[in-house]
Amino acid sequence: MKKPLLFLVFLSFFGAKAQKVDLDRFYFNTSYQILPREHVDLDKRTFASNVKLGGALQSYANPTAVNDKIYIEGWKKVEENPTVSIELNLEDFVEKSVTPQTRVEEKKDKDGKLISRVEYYYIVSKYTTRGYATVKGPITPTPLTEQQIEAEKAKQASVASNRFLKNAVVKKDTTATENDGFRLSFNGELEYKSKEYSDNISPMKEYILNKSSIRDKTLRDFADNSLNSLSYKINSVYGFRVRNDTPILWILDAKSEEGQTQIEAIQAVKALFATMKATEPITDLKANMQPLIEYFDSLKTKYTEDSKPARKMRYSAYYNLAVIYLMLDEPEKSIAESEKLIANDYDKSDGKGLIEQAKSVIESFKLAKTNTRHNPALK
Repeated sequence: MKKPLLFLVFLSFFGAKAQKVDLDRFYFNTSYQILPREHVDLDKRTFASNVKLGGALQSYANPTAVNDKIYIEGWKKVEENPTVSIELNLEDFVEKSVTPQTRVEEKKDKDGKLISRVEYYYIVSKYTTRGYATVKGPITPTPLTEQQIEAEKAKQASVASNRFLKNAVVKKDTTATENDGFRLSFNGELEYKSKEYSDNISPMKEYILNKSSIRDKTLRDFADNSLNSLSYKINSVYGFRVRNDTPILWILDAKSEEGQTQIEAIQAVKALFATMKATEPITDLKANMQPLIEYFDSLKTKYTEDSKPARKMRYSAYYNLAVIYLMLDEPEKSIAESEKLIANDYDKSDGKGLIEQAKSVIESFKLAKTNTRHNPALK
């Protein structure tokens, strides 16, 4: 009787050490800013804008209404002495051409013999657009590429060998600069394509019947797309764009004591991060998260075996810490945990992906000259 009993004890011990570990995704809410590419002191984030519309555009909207839609996230709109000045000028919109078009659809058998041929008819109307936007504000000079440097050297060599230019004073450029902002062009062409018909009369008939509404819609598209392009560009360069995200943590799915502790942990993470706001500091959140960070950190020394279940538990600890540090604006610590995740040798790709995210945050800190993605909006 002793041998079977010992065997059962051995099996029980082995099963406890090598039990299956199931991890489930748990989402939590975060709010932070996508930082601007250009640094401006927080107290100097002011802008002014002006809109001019040509005759055709004024039939769609008045300049004041369009001007009200221009904004830079986190910045204050002022009337005088702005740090950034924006001018949007949509000058013209005219119909260029209306042409009938034909599309031929042919079907062939396996030998290449033509079985059927059907012609479809439609109308294409084209419109010419003209407009631009100028943005005047601080822009960091862009370093020349190697190709541009070589081209400059060749140019200087050509000057040195020219008897009439070699003694001339030539100013050398070491950077490609946009010292006074940037410019966007909205010159181009828009196109409307009608439905296809089986006869060549209906397309033109349909176009003539709806010509006014087609023109109005295309005009609206031009105005809206121009405004959207301007908004995207200025906010990429200067704006503190608010982003709401739902990252995940990997939590043990088990009825064990550890499983219950992890459920409590994720409930706490959700509750604490729900207080995060993109435009408010996260000092209190960092302090409140310390007990949870210590808990996930303890799992790395609690599960030290080389078994797959133990590596899986360590993976969740490294992953969860890397994500938490990333959301708490501590990308260097996130990288350290991600490197350990990779060394743990369970789903290395997650570690590599987190490192790329952390490096991107570090780079954004450098450009915006800050160490947080939670900056107050200027009111």
